[in-house]
Amino acid sequence: MKRLSRRTLLRSGSTVLALPLLDAMLPGMEPVRGPLRGGDARPARLVWIYVPNGMRIDKFAPTAAGPLTDAPPTLKPLGALLAQVTLIRGLAQDKGRANGDGPGDHARACASYLTGAQPLKAPDGRLRVALSADQIAARALGVSTRRPSLEIGCEPTVPGGQCDSGYPCAYSSNLSWITPTVPALKEFDPRAVFDRMFREGRGDETPEQREQRWKSRASVVDLVREHARRLESRVSSADRARLDEYQSGLVALEKRIQNALAGGESQVSSDLRPKGIPADAQEHVDLMFDLLALALETDSTRVATFLVANEGSNKSYASIGVPEGHHDLSHHGKELDKLDKLARLDHYHVERFARFLARLDKAREGDASVLDRTLVCFGSGLEDGNRHNHEDLPTLVAGGRSLGVAGGRVLVNERETPLCNLHLALLEKAGVACDRVGDSTQPLAL
Repeated sequence: MKRLSRRTLLRSGSTVLALPLLDAMLPGMEPVRGPLRGGDARPARLVWIYVPNGMRIDKFAPTAAGPLTDAPPTLKPLGALLAQVTLIRGLAQDKGRANGDGPGDHARACASYLTGAQPLKAPDGRLRVALSADQIAARALGVSTRRPSLEIGCEPTVPGGQCDSGYPCAYSSNLSWITPTVPALKEFDPRAVFDRMFREGRGDETPEQREQRWKSRASVVDLVREHARRLESRVSSADRARLDEYQSGLVALEKRIQNALAGGESQVSSDLRPKGIPADAQEHVDLMFDLLALALETDSTRVATFLVANEGSNKSYASIGVPEGHHDLSHHGKELDKLDKLARLDHYHVERFARFLARLDKAREGDASVLDRTLVCFGSGLEDGNRHNHEDLPTLVAGGRSLGVAGGRVLVNERETPLCNLHLALLEKAGVACDRVGDSTQPLAL
């Protein structure tokens, strides 16, 4: 069997299609360059998924350390995947607190989550936090991929103005920071994410030009089918099966994006909703998760952040029986009806997360799954949206069996353990050399 370079791409014109990790690539993979520890050439990946407005911790997490064998109500959707999940209690983000800066907990929760820095509250709108943990990872893990990192969300980044008690909107609508003053702007249009990851689309395209390019091109897989056919003759039967499954999934995903676009435009006026965003909120979330999974499976990126909704978001979820706005509900005042609906929202978010994990667990690379070499952190920068508190943050870590992380556990830390200790530990497990993230004191024991 002929060995292939990990950089093998299927190309036709301006379309580039990355491949899943095949057995034929493993022995010849180029080591990841950058400040890494260890000598394993297979990719390690880091993903952070953020849900706004806190969660009902009583339905989310057990209070005692030990095996995570009986799922709390909110975690029921994880099912058998619970064995690959570590639930962590006691983590705090002190820099999300006021510390003399007055109100603005939502903005600070998001801005400090991956930076561990107190965001600057300036009347002139200046920004300052710190380099975020994902971008530290991207500088090491991203040198061998088409994109160093991927930043996505289901609500747009707000370009200007103040969104929370004098804090610029950039703080509550961006999770990733390239420098202390420059956020890594997220993409919330599924078509644009697809184009960025798998097509060589121009970055300065207008929406009209992008639309015309989308409509004029045939399916990506059709364009590269002949190239794939040639490649299939050079690899093992197991690799051919992976290529077939991969191409089928890509075709299905592209059709879903097109169908969602058609449905969205037929139901919602284009001047009210950006083109390409599905009308159904769940379809939007699932599409973004699928694109994120595809980017990881193809090794198009190894670092990603997903801001499911902007911090403080008042998005409603009528399709699951929660027509009220999320932020309004989070100020529940201990009203049972509101608390029940918040639990339903938390369950919904974990359900979408579980679907994503199941896909990564199914995708194979060599003798392991993509999930085995991916560490996924899922959580929020607030514990209770009603109290706006920043301690005992709801936090899950999934995957990473091949990186030395055993799941199926509840870890209970001393209260006020810095959240950044977890980020430092995730970087360490992925082989990224880093002495400190924000206010971290030492890597968390995972």
